[in-house]
Formats: sequence, C-alpha cells, structure tokens
Amino acid sequence: MTIRSCVLVMLLTAFGLSVTAQQAANAQRVLLETSLWGRDYPALLGQLRALRDAGETTAYVFADRAAGASAFPTQQAAQARVERFRAASAQAGQLQPQFQTLQRQTTPAAAPLRVDSARLIDGDGYHVVLTRTGVELLPPGLTIQTVRSRLGNPERVATQTIQSIGDRRPVILTLHLYANGAIAYAESNQTEPGVVERVVLNLSTVVPVVSR
Repeated sequence: MTIRSCVLVMLLTAFGLSVTAQQAANAQRVLLETSLWGRDYPALLGQLRALRDAGETTAYVFADRAAGASAFPTQQAAQARVERFRAASAQAGQLQPQFQTLQRQTTPAAAPLRVDSARLIDGDGYHVVLTRTGVELLPPGLTIQTVRSRLGNPERVATQTIQSIGDRRPVILTLHLYANGAIAYAESNQTEPGVVERVVLNLSTVVPVVSR
C-alpha cells in the first residue's frame, strides 16, 4: 500500500469514528431530554441491553409498554425470545453515569418492568413486551410539535409500513428521525395525527450510549 493510500485510509477511518461519536452524542441528547419521556422511562433503560442481547435490533417504546420489533407467528415462538431476554437480563451491565444519575433522580422506587409475549396494535404477530400496571414511558399526549420544540427539526422524515396478519389494514408510521436515524418519533395512521404513537430505537446505537 502506498503512503498516499495509507493516509486516505487513516482519514476515512477518522471520519467514520467522528461520525459515530457525533451520532452517539446526538442520541445521548435525545435520551436525556426528560421532557420527551414518561416518569417511568428510566426503568426501561437498564433493560435495553438485554433486549438487544436477546436478538432484537429495534425497540418500540409506547406510552404504556416497550417491545421488541420482531414479530413471531405464535405466542410459543415469541416465548423463546422472552426466555433469551430473561437470561440476558440476569447478566445486564451497568448504566452509563449520566443515565445512572437520571435513574436515581426520577425513579428512586420504580418497580421493574415485567416481560412477556403479546400482540401489539400492529397485528403482525407476537412480540417481546415489557410493561407493568400504570407504567408511563412516554408523557401523555406527546406531540411531534413538542418534540421539534425540544430537539429542533428532524434530520429527515420517512415512512414505514407494517403489514398486518389477515384483513386488517397495515400500520403506516411517519418517522421523524434524529441521531442519524437511531431514534425516531413516530406518528401512526391508526392514531390521531400529530401525536407520537411510539418511539423507535435502533438498539445497536442506543445500547452503548445508555449502558456499558
């Protein structure tokens, strides 16, 4: 390899690292913006690594539950993923310092979330679901306008179609993307326009930001 090629490789590598660091910084900013999360959101943070290690690449955060995005045709099939989650959860690592502080400040006595398999509004099968009675992971009535007022305009807006089983119409999400697509605030054609129906997390990016 020539000296010029070596320099080019070094520059490209450095650029890639800087982009990754910037994405992580942007993701941390979103994840620490407490006005955009519910009172029990910190209880979810320690479970994201286990969700990823169980085989999930994407998490959905609704107002009253969180779920892996993977859909299984039967509850029995989803239950195998639930057991993988439980095994991974037993070996969960620590939160990063900023999120430890957030957890101490906002939920000193928060009950843990329960894991099970269940259907979502998407109607595409069974998912790994984390919830408990009375949980609030997103603030009531959170709107896209509020998200924009706190975070600025999204980097881009995209759509995602989730096909349902049977004759139900598909769920179409309008994704308002931040942190280079790692976090998206989503509207749904199944709910009121302008209201955040779920937050979509890319676990490969979010987990290293949140935990270690």
